Amino acid sequence: MNYKKIFSKAEGIVQERQESYGDAREMHQSIADRWNNVLKEKLTQGVSLSAYDVARMMAELKAARMDDNGFHEDSLIDQINYLVIAYRLAGEDARVFTWDE
Repeated sequence: MNYKKIFSKAEGIVQERQESYGDAREMHQSIADRWNNVLKEKLTQGVSLSAYDVARMMAELKAARMDDNGFHEDSLIDQINYLVIAYRLAGEDARVFTWDE
């Protein structure tokens, strides 16, 4: 499978998830809020997880699954998509780059 097909497959999944669950930022921020509540005693005061952090950690979760269970195409495609979401959120939040739309 060439890169274009891989990216197309990943893009299709991201679009399906957006239709099912809504915008990734809102979902990842909701997860961050929940995780912050669970971790409130473990996080340094004034520090909290962001939607970007959630996307990065979800990519790590997918990597851990592959480390433990070997290659699974869906886990790898999901990891790609979480990193794409992290990239988008980093760009919007940190303004570390400009979008070429």
